[in-house]
Amino acid sequence: IAWMTEVELNGTVSSPLYWAIREGKLNIAQFMLRDILAIRADRECYYYGREELFSAHPDLVKVICQDGSELTTDLLDGLMWHSQTVLDGRLRVNYYIKDLYSDPDEIPDAWKTPLAIFCLEGKPEMFMHPVLNKLLSVKWLRFGRNLFCAVQAFFVLLIALFTTGFLVYGCSCSTEMVSVRIATGSLSALCFLFLTVIILRQASLGQVGYVQILPYVHVPVARLLLNPWNLIRYVCMITTSVSAFDEPCWFGEASGRTPACTTGQFATGEPVTVETTWDMVVLAASALLLWVQLLQVLSVSQSLGTLSFAIGRLFQQLGRNLAIVFVLIVAFACALNALQDAEYMELDNAIVDLIRLTLGIEGSETVAVQNWSLIFVVCFTVLVQLGMFSILIAQLVKGYDELYADQEGNSRMIRAFQCVEVESFLSISRRKRYYEECGFDNPIEFDNGDEGPTGGIQVLEPASIRGGLHYVPDRIMRCTGTPSALDPWPATVLLEEEEL
Repeated sequence: IAWMTEVELNGTVSSPLYWAIREGKLNIAQFMLRDILAIRADRECYYYGREELFSAHPDLVKVICQDGSELTTDLLDGLMWHSQTVLDGRLRVNYYIKDLYSDPDEIPDAWKTPLAIFCLEGKPEMFMHPVLNKLLSVKWLRFGRNLFCAVQAFFVLLIALFTTGFLVYGCSCSTEMVSVRIATGSLSALCFLFLTVIILRQASLGQVGYVQILPYVHVPVARLLLNPWNLIRYVCMITTSVSAFDEPCWFGEASGRTPACTTGQFATGEPVTVETTWDMVVLAASALLLWVQLLQVLSVSQSLGTLSFAIGRLFQQLGRNLAIVFVLIVAFACALNALQDAEYMELDNAIVDLIRLTLGIEGSETVAVQNWSLIFVVCFTVLVQLGMFSILIAQLVKGYDELYADQEGNSRMIRAFQCVEVESFLSISRRKRYYEECGFDNPIEFDNGDEGPTGGIQVLEPASIRGGLHYVPDRIMRCTGTPSALDPWPATVLLEEEEL
């Protein structure tokens, strides 16, 4: 094993395995991985190179994901053992996931753990492998699910308070409703401060990602805000706090401000025409952003999580196409304005009219425009409504087909993202306690009284997994005879050599 993990050349220690991967010799790298992760046994003990492999290559998962993703299956297959004996419809399966789980003392940044690297650099189909699925299951059930649900419960409470105090009873100046609005604002302000502290802490520790805003221009952003849901939440806490502490009932009629309810009446009950003000816009934004966050609650269920992921992909495709449509609207509006047609004498009116035409909303009478203006309007209609929207529909259909083809992998990948994010909020001591509770340092039995290598957990799986792609019954290479450290390990005779 040693010669495949580390060699010294002219005083420099290098890895033959990494050489093979980075030089594109994936067949050689595959042979090395399978040989290192083979489980061998003699009369004395078991021999398993997992610990030596990850000790010499702590960034192995990242290298494989980036430079040799085809080797992912070989790596994960080598971290699993199946028993061939079935008892009561179940069989033993050992998952050697100690190095994939990662010791918090060795990797304090949760976004640099192997699970996080699989999320950031991997592919959805990787999460269909039993080893990675078991790793995710262990973390999710141990701490991810409870903490994620607790966070979602907080925001569900906030939505209930906001809807009650600002929308259902928004025109009430009773002590109870004012208290509800103040409580909503206080919780929002505390959440905003908490998120701000996390953002500043991540920025100070260098825990940032880079967002491309222009070609070759990347802006560092705290990891918390790279998640669109967290960005929505952060903005929402600002708007909700502003709406809550801009309380109309505190000012009364003397200042000309009284709270408007959703039916268009003031607190006096007299019907009036409500003029839209900035605080109403902020309140509307808060309502929209708060309720949109309920979509993240769907990800508690893997099937519904895929739906929310599909909705996110929809908005990404829609945003890119609408940006192009807006550019076309401005371009044609400028052209129509240059023709000095009576309908398009003002540039802003031309833009608004074309937007209405795009959305099918009644606008100006286009039949009354001049010949050249009508030609431009017809060209715009054909290009946008028949061209861009057709392309958008085709992209959405293709994207949904690709998403549906790997639906379960995407849902597991989404859950992995959530689990890593939750783990990043935990203290090192708490993460260490969860790590030690797994008992990775205890030997795992292959059979009753037959203790094997450490570094994993044992699970009794249904016997139906024997029909799976990754099932290999008792892959231990057992060698008989008297063991000796001076004797080489018995060579595996290839079929071609036997035929010779």
